[in-house]
Amino acid sequence: MYIVLGILLLTSKVCNWNIMEDIFLKNLPSHLRDLAERAYIKDAEQTILTPQAHLLLKDFTEEDVHALKTAAAKLLAKPIVTASNLLHLPYSKRWSRLSFACMSLDKCTRGGILTCGITEFCGTASAGKTQLLLQLSLTVQLNDELGGLNGGVAFICTENRFPSKRLFEMSKYFIKIFPTYEINYMANVHVEHIIESDALLKCVGERLPELMSSTCIKLIIIDSVAAVFRTYTDYVDRSRDMRRLANHLLHLAYKYNCVVICVNQVATVDNEHPDVPCLGLSWSHLGRTRIRISKVPKQIKLQGRLLTVRKLEVMYSPDTPNDFAEFLITKDGVADLPSIK
Repeated sequence: MYIVLGILLLTSKVCNWNIMEDIFLKNLPSHLRDLAERAYIKDAEQTILTPQAHLLLKDFTEEDVHALKTAAAKLLAKPIVTASNLLHLPYSKRWSRLSFACMSLDKCTRGGILTCGITEFCGTASAGKTQLLLQLSLTVQLNDELGGLNGGVAFICTENRFPSKRLFEMSKYFIKIFPTYEINYMANVHVEHIIESDALLKCVGERLPELMSSTCIKLIIIDSVAAVFRTYTDYVDRSRDMRRLANHLLHLAYKYNCVVICVNQVATVDNEHPDVPCLGLSWSHLGRTRIRISKVPKQIKLQGRLLTVRKLEVMYSPDTPNDFAEFLITKDGVADLPSIK
């Protein structure tokens, strides 16, 4: 049986090569076809592999060699698109971006956070990282026309209690500006509190996939990864467990086309290197994009209150240029700086 299958496969391959050979030779101009036969060239692949010096010895001119190899390259490089190919688009065709619902931040990030890889938010305490996460937890529930992804949130807390009162306060503003969309913002945020790395790995590797298989989750947040991994004394074990965590998150991101955001702490190494992201190169190499959140030493008076200006800065990303934008955190959430008249 295996011998018969092998013969059939070989016969099919030979037939395909014969077809390619006929197409290549028939499409050549007559003088190039004669030169190709004189050089014993029968197909496009052989044309590409034949050295230019060999062809010049067969009375080819440089123009003939260029024309022959160009014709061969066009034939080999032209893909055959089938209906099946169109149904199974590559990952790059289906990536989306999650909007901040803040014009300056969306402009800086070229539309928001990409549903590909792991995005890291880093910054000092009270810089505004959690406020941005809550804002994204609301925008992700909107439809794609408004910059959302029509999904819920899996919010894993490893440090402080989840700020449910603050999320409720911000959700009232979303209900006000999007009255036609009947969304229960609080019900679509699934929260888990974890303080140990083993429990985090089990949650992300076992429990989270079960939730995502039955519920439309489009945003995964871990606030923060540093809290559970900074306590390690064996850095080899820490690197191994961080890779395990990243592998679980990447699998879910690609399978469900969702955004993954991990918060990282910062530490001061010396006077020349303040606010360095924790967990070293072992963690930084696992992320796709790093975004730094910080405070700017200036304040703006808005609605009778002095608000500290914050800055979002794209440190590195293969998809987004290095850029920064300033924003405010108001009672209603993240907002643009007021225009100066």
